[in-house]
Order: sequence, then structure tokens, then C-alpha cells
Amino acid sequence: MTIDPTAFTEEKKTYLFGYPLKRTYAPFLHNTITTLAGVKRSYAKLESTDMDMFKKLIRQPDFGGSAVTMPHKVAICKELDGLTEDGAAIGACNTILREFQPDGSIKLIGHNTDSVGVRESLLKQDDSHVKSGKVRPGMLFGAGGAARASIYAMHKWLNCSPIYVVNRDAAEVETLIADYKKNATPAFDPVLVHIKTPEEAAKYEAPAYIVSAVPAFPPTTPEEKEARATVVEIFKKPEKGVILEMCYFPHPWTELAQIAQDAGWQVVTGEQAMIWQGIEQQKLWLGAEEKDFPIEKVFATVKEQLASDAKTGNEPPTGL
Repeated sequence: MTIDPTAFTEEKKTYLFGYPLKRTYAPFLHNTITTLAGVKRSYAKLESTDMDMFKKLIRQPDFGGSAVTMPHKVAICKELDGLTEDGAAIGACNTILREFQPDGSIKLIGHNTDSVGVRESLLKQDDSHVKSGKVRPGMLFGAGGAARASIYAMHKWLNCSPIYVVNRDAAEVETLIADYKKNATPAFDPVLVHIKTPEEAAKYEAPAYIVSAVPAFPPTTPEEKEARATVVEIFKKPEKGVILEMCYFPHPWTELAQIAQDAGWQVVTGEQAMIWQGIEQQKLWLGAEEKDFPIEKVFATVKEQLASDAKTGNEPPTGL
């Protein structure tokens, strides 16, 4: 991909396209990154379901890239000029890139950085499993919007196979597994295992990495309680690993995070995945490298804002 020669000099607009967009820290994160890096970019929420409007906007001269969230991550794929390997394999795009062509034209390419957020947050906590060269299982708690990117990260980069899936809704898991079997390729064919009960969990090898992608509410229904108990059974195994607790609202430290830590697991809180995937987006939009950004300052600023909003209940600011 050709680096945009105007990226650091011309002011461009970037967006988050989705609906609804409550409690999102994306504008604050991205405007913090570009402000601290001295880049002329603005990042705004585009809270809408109007795909036709968005298709016109991303073809404008001042368009610098966009993030895409629910419910558009899958639908946007067919509206673009192409997909990256990651975007195609995951089957959902959270990032739109501008690709400059030799004739001066620009193609819009769909990509997915959610998987990078999962990868970076887990590896920066503990990369010993990957460095060992060994293969151990991974595990996903939940089968919703974050499932595809998490499975991709564990399969491609984290030496995890098979990948266990635990969820309150068994039908949702079976649909996920069937979809992967239908769309498998030689390069991306993860082995997924649905673990339904604590008794089943007791029979399996401990995973090296876990991604939890469920809301941070105490389990109340029988299905929720059994899913939680199944995960706790995994925590009890003598071999420990790292869990990424994706939920960071209303507070990054959740009940599940505490249970995992008490059982001897290393815990990575969800804002870290959010920040790393945002940094990856800015790297791609600007043709930059990680060293071009004040990473420690970005993390400190976002964490400070999260802590403040958790106390006050305020909506996240835009960062502008």
C-alpha cells in the first residue's frame, strides 16, 4: 500500500460510523492520539443507519479514513473497492483505508483492526506462550460481535488450537461454528469446540489465552449462570494463562476479572484492546509507525478519562 504523502500536512476528516453510539470512547481516543502526535485530523461520531449517505461521504476529497461499528461491520464490506486479507478472513470490517493507485485515483479498502487489539493487549501482557513455539487451546467467552476478530487473533498469531467457545446461547455458538466451517480456507480454518457445561470443561486442557466478550452484568438466568460456572471451571485448572476482559464500561475491572485474578490468571482490561486497535487504525490511515505516537501518554490519558467518567457517570468527551 502506498503511503499517503499528505497525511501529516493536509487536514482530513475521519469518522466512526454506527448506530447507536452511546458510551463510545473512540472519538476521545483518536482525537487524543492525533492531538498528541501533532497531526491535522479530526474524528467525529456519525451516528446513523444511512448507508447511502455514508457511501457518498467516504468518497469526498477531505475523507481521511473511517472506523465502522455495529450494525454496519458486515454490510460495509460489499460497498468498498476491496478487502485486506484480515478483513476478508474475519468477514467484517471496522476500518476503511484509502489506497492510492499509480494513476492518482483512490480505492477504499476494508480492513479489521479489532484482531490486532486482541493480539497486542494479550502479547504485551505475556508473550511467553507464543515465544515457546508450542500450541495450546484458546478460549472465547461469548459469541457476539467480538467473536470473529478474537478467533482470528488466537488462530493466526497466538498459537491457539483448538479454540473453545462458551456462551449462554447454545444456538448462537452452533451458528458461529457452522459459519466458520462453511467459509473455511486453507489459510484460515480454526478448530472450534463448544463447551456447554462445567463438567465438560473439566475434561479439557487449559487454554493459554481467553477473551471474554460478554457484558459485565452478574449472571441471572440459568443459562448465564451455567456459562459463568463453565468459565470458572477453566480458571480452576492448574495451568494458568492470560484473560482479556473486553468489557470496560462502567468500569474496566469487572467481577469476572476479579474471579480470574483470584484463581491465578493474569488479567488484561478491555480498554487496552480498544486503544491498541485505535493505534493500529491511525498507523494505517497516516502511513505511520508505532514510534510516531506517544503511546504511554495516550494510554495514561485514556485511562484517566475512563476513571473520571466511572466516578461521575458522564458521557465520554470527544477529545476536541
